[in-house]
Amino acid sequence: MSIWTYLANSRTHLRERFQLPSVCPLCYGRAYRGEVCLACWQDLYADHHSAQERCQYCQVSLLKHEINPAHDKVCQACHEHKLAVSRIYYGFDYLLPIDSLILRFKNARQQTLGYPLAKLVYQRLLSEQSRDFPWPQPPLLIPIPSSKAALKRRGYNPATEFAKSFAKLVHAPLELKVLHREESQTQQKSLSRQARLLASAHSYYCAYRLDRPHVVLIDDIMTSGSTLDSAARALLAAGVQQVDALVIARARHHY
Repeated sequence: MSIWTYLANSRTHLRERFQLPSVCPLCYGRAYRGEVCLACWQDLYADHHSAQERCQYCQVSLLKHEINPAHDKVCQACHEHKLAVSRIYYGFDYLLPIDSLILRFKNARQQTLGYPLAKLVYQRLLSEQSRDFPWPQPPLLIPIPSSKAALKRRGYNPATEFAKSFAKLVHAPLELKVLHREESQTQQKSLSRQARLLASAHSYYCAYRLDRPHVVLIDDIMTSGSTLDSAARALLAAGVQQVDALVIARARHHY
């Protein structure tokens, strides 16, 4: 960790401890405890509600030919390969301005953005007035592990930092030791969704048996869903009865 990152994180912690005025991480206006200000939250909420109809499984925006009132709302990709996660909760579409905040959190070593992002997602899910959120019984939260190379480059795992803050908001337990990642040299950015699913099929494993009725995987961005699919299959094989997933943002279309 650089001296500048340390100083930035220390300043944020002091503001939170003594409840001092802070700045909105999006517009840099005045805000409380580094959270997003009301004006930015309203913009984010409006952008989210302008989204198209979604696949009931992976939450991708449905294409026109996939929208049929006489059938279930399922995208073509999920017709061909349904993910192992039962349900996907997502905060926002991966678009401006939320994408810039996530990229700063992931790649600019702004580790303290984990809390405002968690608060944003929590507020967004509450605003949906879903029948199953907040969860009646808090599930076990498990963040997707980073690769060793990414962990060395960043100095932290963004999914873990986000999960720590979100776990406090929903009063849920957090598990960081059971799920592990197989190190692979395969670059997936240029692969199709089907190719990513095949390449990631055995990317994760559990260190021990986990007899839990409900686990929620935590990640920052969902694109093809291959990472969540592989991790969910590992947890189901370890004894978990139901695996859901929660991500900060969801790409509108499969890549």
